[in-house]
Amino acid sequence: MSNEICNNEWLTERDTPNYKQFPNALNIVDLFSGCGGLTLGAIEAAKKHQLSSNIKLAVELNPQAASTYEKNFSHSLSSIFKGDIGELISNYPGDQLSEAEMKLQSENTNIDVLLAGPPCQGHSRLNNHTRSKDPRNKLYLKVIRFVELCKPQFVIIENVLNIKHDSDDVLTTSADFLKGIGYTVDNLVVKTAEFGIAQKRVRHIQVASLRQLDLSLVSYKSKSVLSDVIADIIDNCENSKDTFETPSKTKHTERIDYLFDNNMYDLPNDLRPDCHKNKSHTYPTSYGRLSWDKPSTTITRGFSTMGQGRFVHPLRRRTLTPHEAARIQGFPDFFSFTEYKTRGNLHLMIANAVPPKISAMLVDLYLLSLQEL
Repeated sequence: MSNEICNNEWLTERDTPNYKQFPNALNIVDLFSGCGGLTLGAIEAAKKHQLSSNIKLAVELNPQAASTYEKNFSHSLSSIFKGDIGELISNYPGDQLSEAEMKLQSENTNIDVLLAGPPCQGHSRLNNHTRSKDPRNKLYLKVIRFVELCKPQFVIIENVLNIKHDSDDVLTTSADFLKGIGYTVDNLVVKTAEFGIAQKRVRHIQVASLRQLDLSLVSYKSKSVLSDVIADIIDNCENSKDTFETPSKTKHTERIDYLFDNNMYDLPNDLRPDCHKNKSHTYPTSYGRLSWDKPSTTITRGFSTMGQGRFVHPLRRRTLTPHEAARIQGFPDFFSFTEYKTRGNLHLMIANAVPPKISAMLVDLYLLSLQEL
């Protein structure tokens, strides 16, 4: 079976595939689901293996991200909890079961794949103040508690690379506990640009399985550059009033013009604002222009302004549109990003998402291993 999945051609599809067409189904739970990047990759892998998808539970605190998830996966979604995961999972690994956890356990048997992207802001390089001591970092252990309660066959937990420096060493704690209850555990570092995602994003993935798996991703390696994923939508913003298709207004017009007029990709130091000018700063890509023939830098919620990173379009005198950012993140056109109230929330939803191809590759490997039984 080909390892081609979630490719650039797929990104341009406008019609939602039929994810319920097969008699047998993959049972999925997605904790901290966001708008659904991990789920989308998983159900694509299921479809590739002629399996329908049954999303038994999704959990998401942000109401607009939860509504986006609900809209896009209504065809396969059995239950969604829009709220604090602590209301469902009140304790931590090894604790006694609470009533809420007993209920959760009874309702989530026979889970094939557990997906989770616990909040990563505490570990983000952009969070210079609390970084590895942020209380949100303990939410990672809520995922491990779910594994303890419901015993899914295959587990994918995604986070930023800096989680390796967590002050409480949550990765080792998690791995040791999972191994103690019968799982094999692998810690992967995924550089998205190596796998056909047109973005230099590096993620940490902890994978746990009740059976030994070969998690080599070498066969999925491919290259994509910015032009491969946004060339066909380059002028969608012309004469459009749709927030999804238009860039944010900018106060940096003169700086953008300077880059283009001088065929430059990095703004000279003397043209930067005072907060960056003549100072030793750690964000040299800010106020920069992207390259048409290279992958994008990591998409963050600040992709609408050149002051937040290298987000000036390579060929147009503007920053990226939400549609372009979604494509760079690996979301196809049939995925709806209409459930938002503000532009800021739309940008946050797109930036916080996990590129679907990450989970697609891993679930594909898991399903391939089952064929070998």
